[in-house]
Amino acid sequence: MSRPALNPVLALAPRLQRAGGRDGRTTTLLAVTAFAAATALALSVLGGLLGFMERAAHPVDDYQREYGSFYVTLAVTAAILLVVPVVTLAGAAARLGVSRRDARLASLRLLGATPREVVALTVVETALQGLVGAVVGSAAYGVLLLVWSQVPFQGRPFTVGELWVGVPALLLTWLAVPVVAAVSGMVSLRRVVVSPLGVAQRMQRPGMRAVRLLVTLAGLGVFMALSALGGALGAALVAFLLGGLLLAFATMNAVGPWLVGRIGRIQLKRARTPAQLLAARRLLDDPRAVWRVVGGLGLASFVAGCLAVVPVLTAGAGDDPDMVMQMGDILTGALLTLGIAFLLAAASAGIAQAAQILDRRREYALATLAGVPADLFDQVRRREVLVPVVYVSVGSAVAALVMFFPVFGYAAVTAPQGLLLLLGSLAAGCALVLGATESARPLLRRVLADTVVRAD
Repeated sequence: MSRPALNPVLALAPRLQRAGGRDGRTTTLLAVTAFAAATALALSVLGGLLGFMERAAHPVDDYQREYGSFYVTLAVTAAILLVVPVVTLAGAAARLGVSRRDARLASLRLLGATPREVVALTVVETALQGLVGAVVGSAAYGVLLLVWSQVPFQGRPFTVGELWVGVPALLLTWLAVPVVAAVSGMVSLRRVVVSPLGVAQRMQRPGMRAVRLLVTLAGLGVFMALSALGGALGAALVAFLLGGLLLAFATMNAVGPWLVGRIGRIQLKRARTPAQLLAARRLLDDPRAVWRVVGGLGLASFVAGCLAVVPVLTAGAGDDPDMVMQMGDILTGALLTLGIAFLLAAASAGIAQAAQILDRRREYALATLAGVPADLFDQVRRREVLVPVVYVSVGSAVAALVMFFPVFGYAAVTAPQGLLLLLGSLAAGCALVLGATESARPLLRRVLADTVVRAD
């Protein structure tokens, strides 16, 4: 029964891809690039964790013998801080061009295609993109090994062999990335499968509900309670704290679109120019799309807030050589974690911005034919990103400081070193994200030059 149903799917998959034309090829390239970046950085983080585990299991000196397990704990914490931004980038890649793909698949549904066939088409398309991205990302990880092997930890740099994850891990990655891509693609198809007519008529999605904020506040409260208990009961709750940190990431990702919608409502009331008005309307009409652009920065800023206390800890190393080395390694690891987090955020922002432009091609064509100047679109695009970037980056960092208050108290906000690290990383992260979104400007110019109103 299943094999005959799969044949038309396999036949339609390449034709559906070709139907997108140049935009379809651009979307595919962006998706593969996003999957490759996520894969390369994820393997790099995993390689670092395995390197520290290897040193802890087979120490070569007294320092590694005494502090090896502590470094493993720090590496696990860094991996948890980065796993959500990596998965977010991969999910954003799977959603590239979702509006145009939804429109084409909705047309197939209205012509008689079954929900099963529509889902299968999406799985084939996104899984292939994920597989190609995973292979390219694995090659990029091999190149990055030469970079990571120059960074010293525990008194000496890692060798390439210590950071190599191994062939089984690569094969598992080539399986896991297409699965994540396929699942993300299927989740984006709920509207097509349930109501293809609504998609074809371009009906708006339901508004964001304030219950997201309540869920987030509950998640932050749980983490703060675990932090307070951890300080009283010792190391037994470390696993719970790490789990609570992951919960905090998830709740932040849930409340983000709702907050973007609130920002849009505020900006709409204050709008005085056409650019301000249009930017506010976009924030309010599709906060999920805007969050996909700035959400990575929010997660990276949260990481920056978590690590703001690191300079305070390193300042108390004293004259003990072991403590000096340990605190220096902690600072180096914190800076590497921040760098990777903000690179993921910039990649997410640039790719999501390009996807938005392609999804709005019809809107741009109609507005251009109506006489809207091209400069106005640029102004709207910048305001649509700049305002949420400021709110999201500052708000996420403050949320992290509040969450870790039961553990560190006022140390992270009263010590100048911590504030300098936080402000410097936020400024660099915002600049990276804004620069990444500006890279989509040539694509916008190309889209505006084509005023043909397409059916999809």
